[in-house]
Amino acid sequence: MLPLCERGGSVLAYQAPHEPTADGHAGTAAKHTGNESGARQTPGDLLRTCAQLWPLVVGLAFGRAGLIVASYGSYTSTDEGIFTDGAMLVALSVLAVFFVVISVGKVSLDKRFTNAAMRICIALEAFTLVALAALDLAETNNPAARFALNALCTLVSSATIYYWLRRARGTGTIVAALFVFSALILSEVEIYLCTLLPVAVGNLAATVLVLVQYPCMLWARKRTQPHDIAAGASQSNDYFGFTKTMIQSKQFLAATAIGIGVLSVVIGLLRGYPSGEAIAFTPVTRAAYGLLTIGISGAVIALVLHGRQRVLTVGIFIVMELLACLALIAYAAFPDMLDIGAVFATTLNALMVAFTWYVVIAFMSYGWRDPYYYAIAGWLVWLGCRAIARVALLGSFDLVPNETLMNALMGSCIVVSAQVIFVQFLNISRRDVQEHEQQNARQESVLVKIMGLDEHESLADVRQASMRHNAEEMGRQFLLSDREMEVLALYALGYTQKRVAEELYITPGTAHAHIKRIYAKTGLHSRQEILDYMQQYTS
Repeated sequence: MLPLCERGGSVLAYQAPHEPTADGHAGTAAKHTGNESGARQTPGDLLRTCAQLWPLVVGLAFGRAGLIVASYGSYTSTDEGIFTDGAMLVALSVLAVFFVVISVGKVSLDKRFTNAAMRICIALEAFTLVALAALDLAETNNPAARFALNALCTLVSSATIYYWLRRARGTGTIVAALFVFSALILSEVEIYLCTLLPVAVGNLAATVLVLVQYPCMLWARKRTQPHDIAAGASQSNDYFGFTKTMIQSKQFLAATAIGIGVLSVVIGLLRGYPSGEAIAFTPVTRAAYGLLTIGISGAVIALVLHGRQRVLTVGIFIVMELLACLALIAYAAFPDMLDIGAVFATTLNALMVAFTWYVVIAFMSYGWRDPYYYAIAGWLVWLGCRAIARVALLGSFDLVPNETLMNALMGSCIVVSAQVIFVQFLNISRRDVQEHEQQNARQESVLVKIMGLDEHESLADVRQASMRHNAEEMGRQFLLSDREMEVLALYALGYTQKRVAEELYITPGTAHAHIKRIYAKTGLHSRQEILDYMQQYTS
């Protein structure tokens, strides 16, 4: 029996289904603002439901803002050249070592370690901003010190971003999309305001924002956690649907990595067109970049709220590849005003930030490895490819100054990225049709078994199918997530937590957490009570 419900790091006594909890939220199913009957929520309902995300949105936005102000010069230009992508390669080298340790040792980081590491990383991020401000005030030209500070800032700010993404694991498409694109919008506003200040003052202002992550950590513990927010089920044709059913598919993972990686090469080349040097913005084009990024992000949020979840698969790639094409056209059309093309290139880079965050949360939610494994993997593919392309361009353009060749290379990369991703989506859609046909066949098979007309099917198969049906019925009644329904079906069959974890390719700790949430949401206290409820109230 699991009478306790863990929420945001604290353990609360179990509450009856409609009693208010200690933090003032309604208990169990009543705490969700969605309709208990499963009726579709309006965009306004969803926004009110996801207002619980504000601590995470603010924390993620402030963590990113510190990185961009320190290492990217607040995007007064496309970036800071070697001080950006060169520093990124150093940070990625350290992260790669950590990635190998997690992968080979199958390490799972506990909450106490991640919280302590987060506090240290926030302090180091603030330190680098203050140190960079001091160098600027002292008018000290020390490239080595500046490079080292940028590399350190890139490393620790990446870790703070991982922390906020980790807190959002276990959620669904709508909540994840609202989280990452709202954070991107907020961070863009903060970064733009810093461009209006002197460099040193901007660094100090960013320091204050970075330190606000500390109260955000405490604030987040008192709010409903993302995995407990009911905001509509994920569709089978979005990244959360893919990862739930295909997390073990090496083909899908490889295709996603290749698509993002190839497009990231394009981003690296576009941001330093044509020689690899950073492209400076004018006040007008800097404002245009910020407004375009905020406008597209707002449109993505609006579409997701209206049920257009496919915008985060095929749609987002079409938008990003269109931006890459527009950047190439603008560079060619306005060779004396490269900042016009840089508007599209930098917007593309910002959208890739939010999209990668989104994909990382999806794999964190359904993968069996530690969440930091997926976060670092995303960084290695996305930022690694971008940084290598940019540094290679800086080192090779003087040797082979051929803009036509580079344009052809970038165009080819855009085509390859589109083909890899879209072909894979077509394959997945084909699998969805096949799985739907198989599901219909299984349902017909269940009917045959119930009627006693089967000759070769086992009684165990009938029981498993019946239990899955009962779990789905309870899931609709108590607003359980798709994963919680899967856990409930196996748990009600008598599986131990360890065996549930093995069947679903998750850790025993994750299975234990799902079972605790099932008890909390349903108001039941034991496996037998679950079985009794199924017998009495499910058909």
